[in-house]
Amino acid sequence: MATGFDFGNIFGGGMGGTPTGLDALLSEDQRKLMGRNATLAAAAALLQASGRSTTPIGLGQALGSALQAGQQGYQQARAGSVQDLLLNQKLEEAKRLGLYQTALAGTPSTAAPAPALEPLTPAQASLMSQTAPVSAAGPAQATPPAPTQPSETDKRYQELLRKADIANQYNRPDDAEKYLNQAYKIKPVEEYSTTPQFGNSAGGTPISFVLSKSGNMRLLDFNRSPEFNYQDTGSYISVRDKNTNKELERIPKSMTPGEVASNVISQGNLAVNRANLGVAQAGLGLRQAEFNRGAFDIKETPDGLAYVPKTPGGATMPVMGAGGTQLQGAGAKPTEDQSKSAGFAFRMQESTKIFNQPITGVDGQPIIDPATEKPITLEQAFGRPGRFQAIMRSIPSAGLTTGVANVFETSGRQQYRQAQENWVTANLRPESGAVIGVEEMEKEITKYFPQASDSPQTIAQKQRARRDTELAMTVRAGPAYKQVEKAVAARPQAGTPRLVRDPVTGVLRYVAE
Repeated sequence: MATGFDFGNIFGGGMGGTPTGLDALLSEDQRKLMGRNATLAAAAALLQASGRSTTPIGLGQALGSALQAGQQGYQQARAGSVQDLLLNQKLEEAKRLGLYQTALAGTPSTAAPAPALEPLTPAQASLMSQTAPVSAAGPAQATPPAPTQPSETDKRYQELLRKADIANQYNRPDDAEKYLNQAYKIKPVEEYSTTPQFGNSAGGTPISFVLSKSGNMRLLDFNRSPEFNYQDTGSYISVRDKNTNKELERIPKSMTPGEVASNVISQGNLAVNRANLGVAQAGLGLRQAEFNRGAFDIKETPDGLAYVPKTPGGATMPVMGAGGTQLQGAGAKPTEDQSKSAGFAFRMQESTKIFNQPITGVDGQPIIDPATEKPITLEQAFGRPGRFQAIMRSIPSAGLTTGVANVFETSGRQQYRQAQENWVTANLRPESGAVIGVEEMEKEITKYFPQASDSPQTIAQKQRARRDTELAMTVRAGPAYKQVEKAVAARPQAGTPRLVRDPVTGVLRYVAE
C-alpha cells in the first residue's frame, strides 16, 4: 500500500533546507546522489528483513535496521564525495603549477620576416641617383640600419624581470622577490635616502631633494612664485618670466655627484656676491646724510628687517648685519592652518622614524638581514600583517588599537599599528577636521601601508607616497614648522626604547634605555 513515505527526505536527498557542515561544500547533484545511495541502502536492508527467518522480525526492527543502513550509506557516499573534492583540488593545483612552470620557461617567439621594401617611384629614383650609384638591375634600395642587439647581461636582466612579473601574476610573492633580487644584483637600483634635504638651486630657488648613496640628487619639490611660470620638461623645470615667457632658470630634476658639487660652488659664489652687494648698499645709505635714522622705522618684512621711511614715497632699505646679510626678525606669525599643519607634519615624521627604526639584539646592535646586509627595520619585520591579523582588523568592533585584534598581535606589531594610526590621523585631520571612522582609517592604511598580498614594488611605491604626503604637509605648514623644530631641539632628550629579541624565547619586546 502506498503511504507516500520517502526515505530520501530522511537522509538529506530531498530536503529543501540550506545545507550545513560538509554538505555545504558539495553540489546539489552530489547531495542528491548521496540521498539516493542512502535510500538504496535502506531499501536493501528492508528486503533482507522481509525474507523468511527462524526469528520473527517486527516492523520496528525492520525499519530500524533500514534507517541504520541508510545512514551508513549516506555517510559513505559523503566521504567519497569529499575525497573527490580534495582530489580535484590537488589536480587543479598541479595544473596551475604546470602552467606557472611553463610560463616561467617561456616559449621563444620566432620573429616575423621583415616586409619587402616597396619599389621607388621615378621621382624617388631620380633623387637617389644623385647621391648613390644605380646598378644595372635598377635603382638601389635604402637599407635600414641594423637594430642594436642587447648584451647577455641585459638579456638576463630582462628575463629575471619577466619571471618576477609572472610570479606576481600567479600569486607567488616569494618567487617574485627572489627573481627581483637576482635582477637587482645584475643591475643594482640606485637607493635614495628617505629624509628630504632642503637648499637652493643655482638660481636661488628654494628646493627640497633627496640624495643617493653614490651622491646623486633627485628633486622632490621647489618653491613656486606667482611672478613666474614653471614648465616640467621631463629632465628639468623651466622657470620663465610670466610676461615675456623668457627662460630665467633651469632647475634639474636629477644631478650627478659632480653636478651637485658644482651647484654648491655656484651657490657659494652667489651668496658672496649678494653679501658684497649688501655691504655696498648699506655703506651708500649711511653716507647719505648719515642716513637720517630719525626719519625711518625698523619693521619686519618677508625678507627680514628693513628701514621703512616715515615719509611716503621714500625707498625702503634693508637692515644689514656685520657679515653683509640682512638681519632677520622673529618671523611672521603663522596662520591657524599653518600651526595645525606643523603639528600634523611633526606627528607624521615621528611615525616614520618609528617605521624605519632598526631592530636590535640583546647586545644593542642592529639585527642584520643576511640577504641585504642591512639592519632589519620595524616595517620590514611587522609592517605586512598576516592574513589572520588582516581578518581581525577588518572587524569594525575589533579593528583599532583599542579593539580585540590588539590582543592577538605581538608587541612589535602593536607598536607599528599605533604609528600607522597616528600617521593616518595626522594626514586626514586637516581635511576632515573630525573624528576618523574605522572604515576610513582602514582605507587609508590600505592605501599607504603594506598589506598581506602586496608585492615588493607596491610596498616601495607606498613608501614613496607617504614620503611625498609628508613633504606636502611640511610645505603647507610654512614658517610654523620652524617653530616646531626649535621646540623639539630645546626639549630634554628622553631615553629611546629599543626593540630587542629575547635570546631564549625569540620574542621581540621594547626595552627602555
